[in-house]
Amino acid sequence: MIDVPHTRLVLQRGQTSRLPHARAAHLCSSEGTLWITVDQDVKDIVLEPGQCFVVPGDLGVTVSALSPRAVLDLRPAPGARP
Repeated sequence: MIDVPHTRLVLQRGQTSRLPHARAAHLCSSEGTLWITVDQDVKDIVLEPGQCFVVPGDLGVTVSALSPRAVLDLRPAPGARP
């Protein structure tokens, strides 16, 4: 469990990270291209640098790097309870 106000994950192409309970997290790409798969959702999200996505509810996500290096910034969504 990651329980800090701001977390940064650095992923190399092909690496994935599983966030099983994202709790309405605010996900942003600060570098590189990220592929986000949200549990129970048939659509995937691709984030380019500077783009963000808020995970709906308490669903899990899988994040993968599509570029040689990608950086995911993870924060609680505005107004989300810890």
